[in-house]
Amino acid sequence: MDDIISQKASQPEFKDRTIVEVDNYLTGQKFFLQSIDGSFDCSSEAAKQVMDICSQQAVYDFLFSENLNGRPYTIRDARKFLNWAKKGWADKTYFVFLIKDGSGKIVGALDIKSPKLEGGEIGYWADPDVRGFMTNAVMALCNVAREAGYKFLYALTLPENPKSVRVLERAGFEKKGTVCEKGKEHFKYEIIFK
Repeated sequence: MDDIISQKASQPEFKDRTIVEVDNYLTGQKFFLQSIDGSFDCSSEAAKQVMDICSQQAVYDFLFSENLNGRPYTIRDARKFLNWAKKGWADKTYFVFLIKDGSGKIVGALDIKSPKLEGGEIGYWADPDVRGFMTNAVMALCNVAREAGYKFLYALTLPENPKSVRVLERAGFEKKGTVCEKGKEHFKYEIIFK
């Protein structure tokens, strides 16, 4: 019995169907951070919205060009991503959140890449045509992670991605040096929860 309690305490404890309001600091509009857990509907429209963002040159070049060997990001890739995201929640191994605008349209995504409470890596992407929400979305993710039991979060970002660096710094992350990931140098940023 003690092993079960100990194992449960070492896993993040997210609220069911997490939805957190996020302000767009440029417009004041409300956006929403939503978990892609069992209650999330992976509709064709959701897949199309993901595909539209991930196909944009700024997102594609940083995240998908190398992994896809230059082939386009397709609707099949988007469906695969959404199903993968739901699986992470079901298995409690990684936790993906979508960011939606007030109309319910997907404008970005964030994830915590592991259930390790001692420190989880985060990642994110966003529609480059919709500005002003990502810093607040990262801060909201940090609050959700803290409440779930994480001690700290970290992010890796390429030096040639200054927008990502600014998001992390505005969200309270501090640069902790560089690491080599997949043969490339990345800046490592951390935020510790007190």
